[in-house]
Amino acid sequence: MKVTYICDRCGTIIGSLGLTRDELQQMGLETWDSDLDEDIIKPAPTGPLFIYSLCNHCVDAASVHEIKWICLK
Repeated sequence: MKVTYICDRCGTIIGSLGLTRDELQQMGLETWDSDLDEDIIKPAPTGPLFIYSLCNHCVDAASVHEIKWICLK
């Protein structure tokens, strides 16, 4: 399965991985609580998985106050 990491702030693709079912299970991505993780992990209807994070540029550009807000989001 293809897993793509996307910056939640600017939309930049951070990277992508092709993972086997065993690798997904080891990472805890095969089964997750969609209610808790729906803002971070979003499956596409066709199969790929999108994980939203922050790219280095957005982390560097964010103020300390913004980082606290993002972490609490």
